[in-house]
Amino acid sequence: MSIKEAGMRFIGSIENEFVRIGADQMEMGQQLTERINGVADRVKTLDGKVTVLDAKVTSMQASIDELQAGQARMQTSIDGLQAGQATMQQTQTQMMDILIAIQRKLDLN
Repeated sequence: MSIKEAGMRFIGSIENEFVRIGADQMEMGQQLTERINGVADRVKTLDGKVTVLDAKVTSMQASIDELQAGQARMQTSIDGLQAGQATMQQTQTQMMDILIAIQRKLDLN
């Protein structure tokens, strides 16, 4: 075998190696693209779930706000009832004092 033939074989093997490396790189690129697309799909799914959860949290917050407003109204009513009860007790005490005074006057007469 001559040097020229050996050189041609060497060049041919280098060319084959470059072709193989190029094919490997293309395959790896394809695999990477598929993985990226898979991750993108998962991110879209996760984003949809987060959007749904965000809507539920917003709805729950509105319900909580509504409950707190109702609780505040109820507390105001309770405060009003307690004030009315205190006034009623004062009135009852005054009436009792008046009845006792009347009873004493009747006892004296």
